[in-house]
Amino acid sequence: MNLLRAGVLLLLILAVFFAPDPDREYLFQRSAELLFQDILARTEGIIPGAVELRIDGAWDQASGPALSAMWIDLLEEAERAPDGEGPLLAVTLVGEPSGARAAWTLGDRVGEELRRSFAGWTSLLPPFLAIVAALLFQRTILALFLGVWLGSTLLSGGNPLAGLWTFFHTYLIQRAILDSFRMEIIGFVVGLVALVGIISRGGGVQGMIRAMMKFVRSRRSAQLITFAMGLVIFFDDYANTILVGSTMRPLTDRFRISREKLSYLVDSTAAPVAGLSLLSTWIAYEVSQFAPQIAEVGITENPYMVFLRTLPYRFYAIFTLLFILTGILFRKEYGPMLAAERRSVLRGEVTRPGARPMIADAMTRVEAKEGIPFRWWNGVFPLLFVVVVTLGALWISGNSRLVDPKPIMKIFSFSDLREVLAATESTKAIAAGAWAGFFLAAFLMMVQRILRPMEIVRAAFSSTRALFFAIVILLLAWCIGGVCQDMDTAHYLVALFRHTISPFFYPLLLFLLACLVSFSTGSSWSTMAIILPNSVALAYLLGEGSTLGPFGLTVVSIGAVLEGSIFGDHCSPISDTTILSSVSSAADHIDHVKTQIPYAMTSMGVAMVCGYIPATRGMPPVLGLLIGLAVIVLIHRFVGRRPEGAVGMKGGGRADELKDGRHP
Repeated sequence: MNLLRAGVLLLLILAVFFAPDPDREYLFQRSAELLFQDILARTEGIIPGAVELRIDGAWDQASGPALSAMWIDLLEEAERAPDGEGPLLAVTLVGEPSGARAAWTLGDRVGEELRRSFAGWTSLLPPFLAIVAALLFQRTILALFLGVWLGSTLLSGGNPLAGLWTFFHTYLIQRAILDSFRMEIIGFVVGLVALVGIISRGGGVQGMIRAMMKFVRSRRSAQLITFAMGLVIFFDDYANTILVGSTMRPLTDRFRISREKLSYLVDSTAAPVAGLSLLSTWIAYEVSQFAPQIAEVGITENPYMVFLRTLPYRFYAIFTLLFILTGILFRKEYGPMLAAERRSVLRGEVTRPGARPMIADAMTRVEAKEGIPFRWWNGVFPLLFVVVVTLGALWISGNSRLVDPKPIMKIFSFSDLREVLAATESTKAIAAGAWAGFFLAAFLMMVQRILRPMEIVRAAFSSTRALFFAIVILLLAWCIGGVCQDMDTAHYLVALFRHTISPFFYPLLLFLLACLVSFSTGSSWSTMAIILPNSVALAYLLGEGSTLGPFGLTVVSIGAVLEGSIFGDHCSPISDTTILSSVSSAADHIDHVKTQIPYAMTSMGVAMVCGYIPATRGMPPVLGLLIGLAVIVLIHRFVGRRPEGAVGMKGGGRADELKDGRHP
């Protein structure tokens, strides 16, 4: 921990002293965009006949075309009077040293003057405070609270009391608790945890473990099955995280696999798998973020085909999965994960003494009712039902939103299924799947007279009551995401690092920028939305001087942004999927982050050195993947150590004792 603390402080010091000057042209365009949105909001309901835009100030020559196009794009969402019969909307935009000013009038009506300041270095303070405090003091709730409060205070003019009110009223209540998308995620988590509680009390989990014990005879095979499950649940990262962690935890506990290692396996097969999958709730969003831009630069290829072309360049996700697999096969660990695994193997402590798991023992130790049969199907059928209902709900939700709905037989058509997934509401689908599995599990227990109705209620309540701590952290993570959005944190980071000199380093810089933004904000989707629209056109232009050509450099650059975004979603302590991984694995959240970051940084380094640097110089991506795999193998071979040390347990654990649940 001391090394990690020193590393964090060193990075902050380096960031302060060596950060480049922000791109004021970019900040001006961002301020102008926000001003245009303010004007549109103030003129809502009034249909203009014509629009006149005038730009004055230091940036008029460079920014004129870009801002004019932006203004036209924004007006496409508003109605326009036919034949120019409506009032004239006149806007004068002025660039100032610290921001932008817009004066507008609508016909004979008196308009108003609006101002927007540039995003500044203070926008970095809330996420950095939260991340550093979480890593240094290991108090996640306190760290997130301080970050949100600081951001709310800055947004409230520096008044801490007003900031506290903004925190609770705006971010916690309006932006988190009253947001249907986020409440559906919490509903999914609660429903699935309650389901696991029922099948644990009814012997379904124990039956599944007994059935899997025929195939799982060592710590290595237990980890391989966990990894395989992470690959199978490919359609959504939230479903992947909760299903794999909560289902495999009893088995990994039995084989003395630390909760830190389980949470790493869960987290590393969530966003990377969903991001790479050809059919998932991620794909439609990823494609939508670069589709308009590739059309603007003249690329006529189908956007989904462009996405497929990026897959060989998705180095971080691919190397992460290869890193997991080779580590399991070699039975090697290093860094904080090695210490966690040694503690678990040699002392039987799956969590660190003094750790604060995201859910309490009340959920992880729901024991089966005495005298009942352990039937594997009582666990498997409800969990399969979750997957089936989720996929069905995804189809129904997306199909109902299409102008031309697809017949049910089209579910087997790859292109039609992709179109439906692009329109679906994924959180409603996964919440429906979780509660459908819950009710099926309750029905099976009552029909077989294994549990009475009140016993089912008590088992569900016993499991879910321990989620309070985790839900508070999840809400605070969403709050700090809202603060970062309002303070334009991501845009300021882009303004700091968007300039590049050589096309050979452009994808690498985009990858690093996306890593930094996503780690700081905890949101991969927000990072994609911020960086992709601002990078495609420049990639195409720089490609004229690259060995890859304009189209090739654009494809590599898109892949680099998508992968850097996944890095933050994967290992940022304020990312929702990182938090959910700790929840489903019942791990201490800071322990999970602390043990995962060295592994994530390794995959990140291999992606840069073996992936993006040689790829931009024309080396085939397959060759880069093979070289990267060789590097990963060498790292495990010469850096890694077996957790069991000289004890010599079979597969890293005493299989004969662990199989019966005995502890030496």
